[in-house]
Amino acid sequence: MTEHNGHKGNGAGSLQIQVVDERQVLREVYVGSSPRRTDRVRIYIAEEQRILRDAYQSFFLSRPDMEVAGASDDTRAESLTKVALALAPDLVLIGIRVLQLTSVEQLEAVRESCPDLPIVLLSAYYDDKGIKALREFSRSTTSGWAYLLKHNVDTPEQLAQVVQSVAQGRIILDPAVLVGLMDARDGGMELLKSLDPREMEVLSWVAKGYTNSAIAAALGVEPRVVERLFAAISSKLCSRSASRDPRVHAVELYLRATGQLRDGIVSEG
Repeated sequence: MTEHNGHKGNGAGSLQIQVVDERQVLREVYVGSSPRRTDRVRIYIAEEQRILRDAYQSFFLSRPDMEVAGASDDTRAESLTKVALALAPDLVLIGIRVLQLTSVEQLEAVRESCPDLPIVLLSAYYDDKGIKALREFSRSTTSGWAYLLKHNVDTPEQLAQVVQSVAQGRIILDPAVLVGLMDARDGGMELLKSLDPREMEVLSWVAKGYTNSAIAAALGVEPRVVERLFAAISSKLCSRSASRDPRVHAVELYLRATGQLRDGIVSEG
């Protein structure tokens, strides 16, 4: 096994990339001395829409691995920072109607005061300026976070998986908005734009280290469906003459597109 470490920002947020054999997936975790693990996640909910706020609370309270530290409709950075310092939740879930430039500025303010606070952000819509700002935020963050479109969260279990992953330091991006986060100057990113939303969704799960069977279970489909989708992904992203494993190559493209992997970090040996 070969390990390559690249530094993102200051402090404890180093990006650890592991290439474990050519047949296995490239994995990424954000770590201090080791990945953050927690059996019970304390969540603070800041959701503008009451119906969703109540739904999140009801769901999280029903799970033995989740705890609700508090809830509010106030998503301002000042309020979230006070809550984080006073209640010390393991994660903050923020729900807004529209992701705009000001939304990302609020995230940056929270991150500046609480750099180790994992954040799950959900919105109903987004605009171009918001997505561009989010791309820069994604590249500079050193702790777990996720951005999802509300209508793409199909089940409570999917949301719980995201919360657990982000609490452990992972980064999760909604496949439907990934294209907006890509750096168009990089020719490799153009390849990812050839994927349809379902293929991008599968690739995002692969990049999180899930096997085909685990992805199938998460999506509620048969494993052969995932195999067929990944075959389509490979045919679009990987040259037949390439010597690299298609899974590793596809995940590397994804990580570069989302700002989680810098040039020169990964090599095979």
